[in-house]
Amino acid sequence: MTDPLPPEILSRSLHDMLVQLRDPASAGGLSTRKADGWSHPTPGGLGFRHEYDSNVAKGGWEFYELHNGICVALVNMVARRQIARNHRCDDYLALSAVLNGNVRLADPAGTDGELADGYCTIYGTGGERSFDTLYEAGDHLRWVTLYFERRRFFALTGLAESDIPADLAHYIREGGDYPIRNVPLSELASLTAHQLISPPFARAFRGSFMSAKALELACHILFGLSQPDSEQFGGRFEAEDHRRLKRAMQMIRGNIDQQISVHEIAEAVGMTRHRLQIGFRMIYGETVGRIRDKLRMELALDLIRDSKMSMMEIALETGYEHAASFTRAFKAAFGVSPIQMRKVANDELRVRHLASSLKRGSKAAGDDDA
Repeated sequence: MTDPLPPEILSRSLHDMLVQLRDPASAGGLSTRKADGWSHPTPGGLGFRHEYDSNVAKGGWEFYELHNGICVALVNMVARRQIARNHRCDDYLALSAVLNGNVRLADPAGTDGELADGYCTIYGTGGERSFDTLYEAGDHLRWVTLYFERRRFFALTGLAESDIPADLAHYIREGGDYPIRNVPLSELASLTAHQLISPPFARAFRGSFMSAKALELACHILFGLSQPDSEQFGGRFEAEDHRRLKRAMQMIRGNIDQQISVHEIAEAVGMTRHRLQIGFRMIYGETVGRIRDKLRMELALDLIRDSKMSMMEIALETGYEHAASFTRAFKAAFGVSPIQMRKVANDELRVRHLASSLKRGSKAAGDDDA
């Protein structure tokens, strides 16, 4: 039995994407056929969307030139089969904020890196240097990549050489290649990346919003890169540390009704209590205890609104042994008691039902008139 043929490697450089964006056919609103799907101009001519063929992937990616010197690619797809890609960013600094997915990066010189879930991967390429990636079938890939033209980086960001690490400043000043660096995404950086993938505006507002958010995301990432070993971050957090933090979060979510101590969680994921707390503050913005309390209150709110469980049952479901303790925590979080919140939810439900009944009645009357 022969080994299966490797997937065809498709090459796509930043230069190619800029050429496509400025193509008269694209500017005229015409869709174009590609080897693995279709590209469609986005409304307002800000960019284009590449939609994969259904046998390649579900979803696709978008590319925008926000203004001269700053571009952004938004990836949101699930691979149907192996997809091999070759990437080149043509003398631009690339910042890839990864919300979902773990993809290896490799170049012909043997450099190895990773687009890692919960991290931003930073790299720069000059000349003909490029990276190969392989997306496996079933992978859900979601990330935002910002591209800053190297020669205009300081003018575009308003930063100075003293604001960033010396090796990055040297790359921006002299060119060449900047090696792969991974920086953990903070909660605010992740939120900003989500907002870029799903911007709430259209037309000119969309472009202005995305330009502002691109600079905001870059600030979060470059600030983290500039002080990875400071006491604030408790030392460098590697990809394995992030995976442990993710397991800790999954453990909290899966045991929301249990009284598991921070020490037990840290021991279960192989971290010290101190490092676990630092990692949670860095990635999720709060301590382990506060994150757990927040998740409990979110669950309690859903159960109060959408179930007929008693308050005592909801208290036990969310890890409180006494209804009084649950009531105090809920009121501190939402400003009203659980009973008051259920009354508000029931009132809203009655209003929706009434509106729906009136709408059906109006439609029926219109049909009778017809």
